[in-house]
Amino acid sequence: MLLPEKFLTCVRCEDGLRREEGQTPVPGYGLSNAEVMLIGESPGAEEMKYARPFQGKAGENLNQFLAGVGLNRDQMYIANATRCRPYKEKETLLKNGTVRITKSNRPPSKHAVASCAAWLDMEIQLLAPKLIITLGSTPLKRLLGERSISEVHGNLLTVSIQRPETKEDSREFFWSDELYHVFPLYHPAAIIYRRELKEVFHEDMRKLRQTIEELKITSVIL
Repeated sequence: MLLPEKFLTCVRCEDGLRREEGQTPVPGYGLSNAEVMLIGESPGAEEMKYARPFQGKAGENLNQFLAGVGLNRDQMYIANATRCRPYKEKETLLKNGTVRITKSNRPPSKHAVASCAAWLDMEIQLLAPKLIITLGSTPLKRLLGERSISEVHGNLLTVSIQRPETKEDSREFFWSDELYHVFPLYHPAAIIYRRELKEVFHEDMRKLRQTIEELKITSVIL
């Protein structure tokens, strides 16, 4: 784990306060010298269970998409914009009179994204990746502010990124002096709910492979 041990007890946002007993925030995972960093949105139930990002079906889908264009996730570092599961609860009254509570994922709040910003920033600074791939709107906005994913997906951006103020309890941002290569993608799960994005996503993956070749990042090519 690149992050300090105090990360594992973080409760800076409402999602951290609602963690189940025995669970910790989910740190990034992968090579400590990875040249490519993937940033997703938030952990789901499987990610909280295993304390690793993109597990279960989500992880399988991501692996398949990357392998489909000849890229190796094992040579990358992957993290999320927030580190505890954001969820909503639904109560259902059963015939026997008991109440069943089910949890379903929801997008993270701006407060949670800002509260987790220092952890993501620490990983970015330690890795100094040659390429950052954002998966979905949440990590894109975390890094680049109010950019629209529909306008920038599938394009290499060379830009300043938002960094959190150094004061530990601050949730304010400033723009980095350094420029980063950022490649925005739709979240892989998006094509499940929006079938019209399927071909768009696959074309963006082909562009990603081409971009990695142009940047000469050979470590992630199968």
